[in-house]
Amino acid sequence: MLLKIATLAIFAPQITKSVSAQSITDKSCVADIVGEDIGSQVNIRSGAGSIFSVVGTVSVGNLVIVANDDQNKSAVVSPLSRKDSEGNVWYLTTRLRASEYKGWIKADFLRLRCPNP
Repeated sequence: MLLKIATLAIFAPQITKSVSAQSITDKSCVADIVGEDIGSQVNIRSGAGSIFSVVGTVSVGNLVIVANDDQNKSAVVSPLSRKDSEGNVWYLTTRLRASEYKGWIKADFLRLRCPNP
């Protein structure tokens, strides 16, 4: 059986600073980590892409919070995303609202749930 592995990137403080205008608020989207088997482990990576080293794991079925893109000044919720060199979309996520634990997870492995404006 093949197991799909999601990748989540953890950024050190100096790298996180390069991602401008991000916040976690009551209006942030949340996302379920999705995969074939509930509880299976997905890789957490040091950068947004499979070329980065694995620094930890997170289980399928867990919930993450997606940071807002504060540069988008509209009233619409705007999850912060970036594309990697292969064109894959990644979202900046955290496990807890007050957490400094932030990282990027590939959109293929997220089921986004955003509040209505």
